Amino acid sequence: MGEVTSGLEADPLDLVIVGAGPCGLAAAVAAKESGLSHVVVDRGCITESLTHYPYYMTFFSTAERLEIGGVPFTIPEPKPTRREALAYYRHVVAHHGLRVRQYEEVTGVVR
Repeated sequence: MGEVTSGLEADPLDLVIVGAGPCGLAAAVAAKESGLSHVVVDRGCITESLTHYPYYMTFFSTAERLEIGGVPFTIPEPKPTRREALAYYRHVVAHHGLRVRQYEEVTGVVR
C-alpha cells in the first residue's frame, strides 16, 4: 500500500475512509479488526445525513438489519426511529474507539 496521511497527522495511514455514515463506520470497524491504521473523515458529524431526516421518522428496515460491527441495536420496537439510529451509530463509534474526524472536508487525495 502507498503511504496515506490525513494532513494533520505525521504518521502514515493504511486507509482513509471518507464519510462517517453507516457504510463508512462499518468499513472502519473492519479496518480496525484487520489491524489497518485508519481514520474516518466527514465534512459533517457522524451520520450527518440522518440528521436531516424528519425528527420522528421510522426506518423501513429493522434494527437487526441496520446493525454494524457486532454491536446489538436493541430498541423496544422492531424498527428504529431517526433518534434511535443516531444514538446507535454514535455508540458504535464509542464502543469500537473509532478515529473519526468530524467537520473536516476532504479536498484532495494524493498517492
